[in-house]
Amino acid sequence: MQKYQIAKQLEEDSKHMDLTTCTKILIMVRGKAQMRRIENDTSRQVTFSKRQNGLLKKAFELSVLCDAEVALIIFSPRGKLFEFASSSMQQTIERYRRHTKDNKTNKPIEQNMQHLKAESANMLKTVEDLEVSRRYWSFYKIQPLTKIYIGVKI
Repeated sequence: MQKYQIAKQLEEDSKHMDLTTCTKILIMVRGKAQMRRIENDTSRQVTFSKRQNGLLKKAFELSVLCDAEVALIIFSPRGKLFEFASSSMQQTIERYRRHTKDNKTNKPIEQNMQHLKAESANMLKTVEDLEVSRRYWSFYKIQPLTKIYIGVKI
């Protein structure tokens, strides 16, 4: 009865509102479903079945419309397997494994490269400082100590 009254009120009010406002009101009326486990076994099974079919349909549509390689694996609460693959499931899983393996091995390499770049920048700075020092010493014709004498006091 309450939905009927809301719909009747919307019908009367919509004569004075634009389409965007009416849409916002309809969305507000519907409300949001809470995401929590369905306690009733029968309702849970029906919901699983409907959502599983919807998910399989969306996976198929994505593969056809966007020419994407899609693989979907679903295990029911009772352990039954449902799967969809736009090409070979095994090939898609192998591709996934190679991709994740590459990402794991690339991370340390990238971190090492950043470390080496920072270290080479520091070394370049040290070389520049040494060049400035060498020019200073040669300008005053003073020879820096180039040999270290062990056990000899200078």
